Amino acid sequence: MMNALNTAEAKSIGSRQGLIAVAIGLIIAQLIMTLLISTDEGLLKGFLWFTKFEYKLNILIGAVVMLICGYFFGQIGGVQIIIKRRNHVLVGFLCGLAVLLTTGFLAGWMGFFQEGTKNFGTYDNPFVDYLFKPLFWITIFGSIPSLLVGLWFGTQIKRKGKAINSSTTASA
Repeated sequence: MMNALNTAEAKSIGSRQGLIAVAIGLIIAQLIMTLLISTDEGLLKGFLWFTKFEYKLNILIGAVVMLICGYFFGQIGGVQIIIKRRNHVLVGFLCGLAVLLTTGFLAGWMGFFQEGTKNFGTYDNPFVDYLFKPLFWITIFGSIPSLLVGLWFGTQIKRKGKAINSSTTASA
């Protein structure tokens, strides 16, 4: 059977699903933080956890970087699943993990340049404090949600690719 979808259509499907997956991931991150903080401070303060920190700009930049990564890694996932017919579960998980790690790494640089550069020559290690530690904790707390959202992402791309393929082959 010939593949009716072209690369541009596969990228379009992938980027759309990537953005939806990132939105789901951000909701999951919000729920995790709400649960962690609400155990000590109540549900409302837990839900509004981000208002208590000085890192509002970092969180906003992290969310924007995550959306951009979701868009681009989504395109890659769309091509890999629809055009190259790679395993949607594996590609979904790898794209989800790539979004998570890339976002953690790139967003960490914001804190590094804001505050970490002031710590050179002290006992603090700004590379560890602003790049390694955040990436470590993001990976610890984000791996399982990334796996689950990545599975959903890969399955959605495969399903949407099949639906479009079957409708174009039926009309041909």
